[in-house]
Amino acid sequence: MGRLAGTFRACGGCGLGRARRHLERAVAELAEARVAWGCWADDVRQLAEQHFGVADFGDHRVLDDPGYWQALDVGGPVGEAVRVAGMALRAAGGGGDCPCLAVKARIGSPHP
Repeated sequence: MGRLAGTFRACGGCGLGRARRHLERAVAELAEARVAWGCWADDVRQLAEQHFGVADFGDHRVLDDPGYWQALDVGGPVGEAVRVAGMALRAAGGGGDCPCLAVKARIGSPHP
């Protein structure tokens, strides 16, 4: 899995490095969840179309179907979760080196 937060040097053993790795996995998993949700919502739409005997995506009966609305309602929070997890990952990356590296350099630590 590639680093989504950009290129940064991390000391690897600090809490921030662990948090970044967790966030990378979370972003990937949530992105997969969004894809799965989209497939499921499309399945629900197709079932509604079959129920009403229509093939037109814009048919108001399909769009007003409570099951289809429920499927669409799930999409907002799923998309928001992906967006916020990505923001957290970018914030944890900070666009620069891990703060631990600067501290270790100042104190002369032999462990980068």
